[in-house]
Amino acid sequence: MVNASSASNSSQPAQVLSALTGIAFAVTIYLTLFAIIVYSEHADPEIFGVRMLIATLASVIVFSSHQMLNTLQEKRLLTVFPSIAGRWFVVFMIVVLSAYVDKTSEQLSRAVMLTWLLVTPFSLTCTALFMRSVAVIYYSNPSRRRKAVLIWSNSACADLVESLRKTPLAAIDVVGFFDNRNESRPPSNLSRLGDLSQATDWIVDPETGHVNVDVVFIGMNTREPPELAEIIAVLEDSTVSTYFVPESLIFGMPGIQLRELAGRPVLASTETPFIGLAALPKRILDLFGSLVGLILLSPILLMIAIGVKLGSPGPVLFKQKRYGIAGRPINVYKFRSMRQSAPDAPVIQAKVGDRRVTPFGGFLRRSSLDELPQLFNVLRGEMSLVGPRPHAIEHNELYRKLVSGYMFRHKIKPGITGWAQVNGLRGETETLEKMEERIDYDLYYIQHWSIWLDIVIIWRTMKVVLGDKNAY
Repeated sequence: MVNASSASNSSQPAQVLSALTGIAFAVTIYLTLFAIIVYSEHADPEIFGVRMLIATLASVIVFSSHQMLNTLQEKRLLTVFPSIAGRWFVVFMIVVLSAYVDKTSEQLSRAVMLTWLLVTPFSLTCTALFMRSVAVIYYSNPSRRRKAVLIWSNSACADLVESLRKTPLAAIDVVGFFDNRNESRPPSNLSRLGDLSQATDWIVDPETGHVNVDVVFIGMNTREPPELAEIIAVLEDSTVSTYFVPESLIFGMPGIQLRELAGRPVLASTETPFIGLAALPKRILDLFGSLVGLILLSPILLMIAIGVKLGSPGPVLFKQKRYGIAGRPINVYKFRSMRQSAPDAPVIQAKVGDRRVTPFGGFLRRSSLDELPQLFNVLRGEMSLVGPRPHAIEHNELYRKLVSGYMFRHKIKPGITGWAQVNGLRGETETLEKMEERIDYDLYYIQHWSIWLDIVIIWRTMKVVLGDKNAY
């Protein structure tokens, strides 16, 4: 069965998008009042300064919600406007109440406040329509849409398919379904790809390991066929996002999170926290951090390169294939800290007193300076500053068979540092228990990601690097 503890990360994209929506509306409310004050002859900007700050903070809280996101997907203006106007009225009353509490309400221009009350719903609606138009254009690109299949569908799956087709912002295209029953459970124009015995080989190619789909919807009924157990086992060892589509709410089991997709209830498992615009804050942090790091550290990078070259024959950089996001292989760069080995030599983790490590390489490994070239991986978008550390492909193939949910860590980009590393799990993983503990920390990070958590990890990494004893 899919590890249910990993399912809570599915709420992360909606949380990030909700926050971005709240910020966008807060900025609109602030600018609307600012424009009214500028063109008004009866308003003192200093008096309204505190009100503008309170309105901004209140707007972020009131407009950051899943319900607001669902409203923005509506095409009809009559559906969007009342919801926005209602939330705006709550913000306006908070501002009025704050002015009453600190006894400044008499100083506020009634003309400005009334104009602000009446004009803002329309400016917010324009912002909502603009955001929706940009999102539709963004997700109209096929490369930004995800491919999905249905497994053992039910009537709720049929409704979900119709809703997804009418909701372009969901960015999911359902290409077909697998079912043992002859009758067409989903809409008749959706292709039947085979029975359940054929689903596993279709989802993950048994010869190449290539994953052919991004999302799997599993219909849940009171009686499930035995073949579902094999399919779920394959999904557990992949990077496919899995949703359980209940026939009714009786399937809302503990540990698997119930959420909405295109207005329909689904039980989500193994979802990535970075989908579409939700990845923007982290990418901005990665770009800024990698650029600043490369500029400030360029003299150190040059000196290290010279030291590696003088220390032993061979290239300055060590390149190794590792798994990136969605299990796609990437080249990860490090300063070479070992003597050069044969290209076909097996990958063996470094140990204490390893004779392959050069004297200068030992210094680099102890100080973690050998990881600095990965800033170029971050700049290119292959890695992130913070995320699960990429393991050698040989180790991935070993531990994915031993650790349940191991491949879930590949739902996001690998990082130069991570939650596991700042909690003492850095260096050699000589036991299975230590690897399982590292995976638990990686999955915790995916489930609880935030920009603030990234900043905390980066800060703690600098402290760990200065006194870490687990690198060699």
